[in-house]
Amino acid sequence: MESASMMIGHQAATPWEWSLARATATRLRAAPRPRWLLVTAGRVWLTQSGRGSESEDVWLGAGERLLLPAGSDWVAEGWPEARVELLEAPALNDASARRPSLRHAA
Repeated sequence: MESASMMIGHQAATPWEWSLARATATRLRAAPRPRWLLVTAGRVWLTQSGRGSESEDVWLGAGERLLLPAGSDWVAEGWPEARVELLEAPALNDASARRPSLRHAA
């Protein structure tokens, strides 16, 4: 089985959508904020890495999603293939992530 990382390039219709190839384990590296993994096509096997025997397998089908807690590392694989979206909400304390205020000109 090959191993890949979601931090390297990919081919997708949108920048937040990823292809999970057959027989390829893909590492979802830890992020500072929670993320959602949404399966847009196919079926995905997931397991949290670095947790020893506490780790449980998770299976998701098209249309299902899983909250990946901040700081958690995961391994994913398409069964047999899948497309997923990995979404992260902006931090509330980041000035760049705040919505602009809507003010009417006087």
